[in-house]
Amino acid sequence: METQFGLLGPLYVRCGDAAFGVAAARQRIVLATLALRARQAVSFQELAKTIWDGSPSAKAQVTVRNYVSRLRYTLGPAGGRIVTCAPGYLLDAADDEVDALAFIRLCRYGAAALQRSEWQRAWDLLDSALSLWRGTPLADIPSRALRDEHVLVLESMRMQAIEWRLEAGLHLGRHSELLPELEALVREQPLRERFRVQLMLALYRCGRQGEALAAYRAIRQSLVGELGIEPGPDLQQLHQRILAADPALVLASRAGAAPDSRLSPDGASGLPGLPPHQMPASLRHFAGRTDELAALDRLLGEVGQPGGTVVISSIGGTAGIGKTALAVHWAHRVADRFPDGQLYVNLRGFDPSGTPVTPAEAVLDFLDALGTPPGRIPAQPGAQVALYRTLAAGKRLLILLDNAHDTDQVRPLLPGSPGCLVLVTSRATLTGLATADGARLLVLDRPSRSEARDLLTRRLGTGLMTAEPAAADELIGLCARLPLALSIAAARATARPGFPLAALVAELRDVSGRLEALEGESATSSLREVFSWSYRQLSGPAARLFRLLGMHPGPDISAAAAASLAGLPPRRGQAALRELALANLITERVPGRFAFHDLLRAYAAEQAEAQDPIQERRAATGQMLDHYLYATETAACALEPNQELVPHDPPRPGVTLEAIIGCDQALAWFYAEHKVLLAVIEQAAANRFDTCARLLPWMLVTFLDRAGRWQDIITTNHLALACSQRLDDLSGQARTHRNLARAHVRLGRLDLARAHLEQAIELYLRLADQVGEARAHLMAGVVYQGGDQFAESLRSSQRALDLAEATGHLELRATASNNVGYCYAMLGDFATALTYCRRALRLHRGLDSPSLEATTWDSLGYIYRHLDDHRQATRSYLRAVALWRDLGARYLHADALTNLGDTYRGAGDLESARSAWQQALTILDDLSHPRAGEVRARLQPPDLATACTHS
Repeated sequence: METQFGLLGPLYVRCGDAAFGVAAARQRIVLATLALRARQAVSFQELAKTIWDGSPSAKAQVTVRNYVSRLRYTLGPAGGRIVTCAPGYLLDAADDEVDALAFIRLCRYGAAALQRSEWQRAWDLLDSALSLWRGTPLADIPSRALRDEHVLVLESMRMQAIEWRLEAGLHLGRHSELLPELEALVREQPLRERFRVQLMLALYRCGRQGEALAAYRAIRQSLVGELGIEPGPDLQQLHQRILAADPALVLASRAGAAPDSRLSPDGASGLPGLPPHQMPASLRHFAGRTDELAALDRLLGEVGQPGGTVVISSIGGTAGIGKTALAVHWAHRVADRFPDGQLYVNLRGFDPSGTPVTPAEAVLDFLDALGTPPGRIPAQPGAQVALYRTLAAGKRLLILLDNAHDTDQVRPLLPGSPGCLVLVTSRATLTGLATADGARLLVLDRPSRSEARDLLTRRLGTGLMTAEPAAADELIGLCARLPLALSIAAARATARPGFPLAALVAELRDVSGRLEALEGESATSSLREVFSWSYRQLSGPAARLFRLLGMHPGPDISAAAAASLAGLPPRRGQAALRELALANLITERVPGRFAFHDLLRAYAAEQAEAQDPIQERRAATGQMLDHYLYATETAACALEPNQELVPHDPPRPGVTLEAIIGCDQALAWFYAEHKVLLAVIEQAAANRFDTCARLLPWMLVTFLDRAGRWQDIITTNHLALACSQRLDDLSGQARTHRNLARAHVRLGRLDLARAHLEQAIELYLRLADQVGEARAHLMAGVVYQGGDQFAESLRSSQRALDLAEATGHLELRATASNNVGYCYAMLGDFATALTYCRRALRLHRGLDSPSLEATTWDSLGYIYRHLDDHRQATRSYLRAVALWRDLGARYLHADALTNLGDTYRGAGDLESARSAWQQALTILDDLSHPRAGEVRARLQPPDLATACTHS
């Protein structure tokens, strides 16, 4: 039943033929607050602040509930319009049912008509607006906060509306009938110059020139006498024109003229002559999206260009990302640029009903909104579209096609007028609309952390955010910065005002229950339901891949790995990924790599568990692990050809193998995948895929060592050690202890390194594995070097060399020879050192091992520098620097640069020394390595003034 809420005077409510009074003062405050923000949720906190003028009681929420309950009873059938809506209540009333809102809207339309010189239309609209006034707004609402916010604004708008209405009346020739009203207004507002201009013009047109001039003298006397200023330019110019009897001031009376023929009943709005204004209410807590709003603003410059076409922007993005909120917020910002109206339709392309709105249904709604009488609407859909485009021609309309399913649903709703702008929102990426119709595609990503924090602050208030900053930050992360999730979480928090924010955060920490914790009261506010609308649209292969992606640990996945996970040929895998990307269920952040946020991952995993048998899920996980195992092995061998490999089973059927050739490709692959590989190792260990959980950490060691990611070596190899122990694999345990020692020695933790090496050597002795024992003794030699124990280092290195020669292992012979030579050099026997290192260099060249060759060149550089052969030392270090740089071995590259700088300093080349040290320092600082302090000291002036010793 139609209901009217009156605020422009004492409060009244009329429902049908019945009128209702509200005797209780605070109930009137509640109703006025809700009516002024009709169809917008008003929180308990806001209502309480308004009722108690900013000082609510401790039990305010309970009291507000009681007021609302009594108010509903008082209003009878109209009480049902007050709807409970988290985080409070809203009044379900259209703008034209609340006189204050209807007044504002009519004023806006009247101003637009005035701007277009549509005088009769402006007169009718503004006259209708002013007729709504019954007295002082909110006259019986005892809320200072409410009156301060609204009364002055409404009264100022009323005076402006009166000016505009009089302006239109004078253009219509109504000067004679307007004289009494103008004389009264001038008495009430003696210093308002516009009323005086209008009075003078009306008097002059009525043949009363002398009185018009007298009116000017009166206002001038008041302004000069009271304010000490002269009349404004409008008054002065009119005064001069009246004195000159300007014939352009004379206007034939049109008081009896027929109404503007353009006015016709508007069935959609119920108000005659009004353009449609169908946009939903803008989200009150809208935050951020500065770049996206700017991109939409740029479209305004293209609207109405000569020879142009309709401007279209398609806003895409995943479920809950805020597409509609952005579109509606922007539409309200620019509504005044489209004076012929705004059209809106929810096309329900992704809707729980599963029934999208057909283009024919939407066109009929638009025809009705544009004031087309039913008898003039043709029967054929094609003719209806043609009529819609005819009515839109020449108009400036803003049209929002919300929640579109595909391009075919949108295209019939596009007008042909270049003065129109169309916004389309869709979870699908409507590339066809861009290709054929010139749409600008705007794909929304999740808001930044600062934008998400702003959104949460607007909903929760600064007090709660300031009281629990750590909990607020964690909440943002747990909600994956997804606007819908943040809104649901905020609603839950405000519904329990006595609970700490940390309690909600604790509920959300469990990934498996997070979707349950983010359930809203309706389908549109439930993450699980909102995600499902997109998921249901997928083809079978894409839906299965989406489910399986929920089992991938992330943070992203390559196309080849996704195909292996689903057991699909690469082309079919890429097709399924494209479908998911177009549906905005995954995002292609960089070419060939795909990701989705944690909440979508949780939903995908939930669907996999519900629909895919456990055997199929485990088989898919095995295919994924095989993919990474073989790709990592390929990349590791490209990075270091003499890689220490372990035999293992061939990959499962359906695994896509990657071709990784050369050191550069290997490094690029490792840098792209290393975060994924760390997560995959953890997943493999947790799910008892022990072979993969052992082998992958071993294969990663070379890359992680060269990249300076030594803590990652420690983390992954501890998992490998646990798996090796479960399998009772002594050789695997020994190798893992060696790897752990390698990482600890890089980090300067020599005691831990020794402990791991002692265990490794003991295991190799039990296994009678001389090659393994030799490798362990080589690492022990490095540990001793770190502690400046060069005699002990020489003994370990010599033991390794003896074992290498006994086994005939060429690589170990070369490496051990270099290590023995370096130890002799550190002990001061440079001649013997040179012999061993030259032998190592010859062996390394035969092995085609750039890393081992680089190590030997570094040793030779040290030897030559201490033999005072700076030319050979410089040449040796330059070779080492180039090799380590090309191999991507950052720490060793920095170490060689430091030694090179020392050599330049010894030769007196201070400029080159500083350059080399600065390059080394940049790398070490980036690695946060403790040796950075030593290199920084070399760059200080006192150090440059003295000779450098070996680093």
